[in-house]
Amino acid sequence: DDSLTTVTELEIFKNDEDIVKKEYDICIVGAGLSGAVIAERYATQLDKSVLVMEKRDHIGGNCYDYIDDETGIRVSKYGAHLFHTQYERVWEYVQEFSDWTTYEHKVLGMIDGKHVPIPVNIDTVNALFNLTIEDSEEMDKWLKEQQVAPANGDAENSEEMALSRVGQELYEMIFKPY
Repeated sequence: DDSLTTVTELEIFKNDEDIVKKEYDICIVGAGLSGAVIAERYATQLDKSVLVMEKRDHIGGNCYDYIDDETGIRVSKYGAHLFHTQYERVWEYVQEFSDWTTYEHKVLGMIDGKHVPIPVNIDTVNALFNLTIEDSEEMDKWLKEQQVAPANGDAENSEEMALSRVGQELYEMIFKPY
């Protein structure tokens, strides 16, 4: 696409005269996630010519992956990255540019000798307190019975905030040791 030009530091140092001398409507410094999205939107939605300058030899910022030549394995150069959104239009947008691998992130903590989901949810409470809470209404009722109101009305620190939300027992088991 001629409306979007990405220049890495390597290309600039090669003195590519065509890139340096051309005029652009927009210049974006940084081809990380934000810079790349803004550049793409300007080019495709506003029909602007865009120059993107990036010091690394690739675009995508810390979300950059590559296929290792020797093994054929995809490598996340800067560590694993996860993408979350609750917005369908965002999900549809990102799928235009890449295939995605489904991943469900589950964290378990060892609390009182039991592996339980973190952050706290119905399954956590059921496992720790041998309960059979089945839905959010029952969970809300249970939490309301556990919650400790701050002495002065408003929580003044993280301990008071946690106590006001999850109560003394969950606070002592999960939040205080953390």
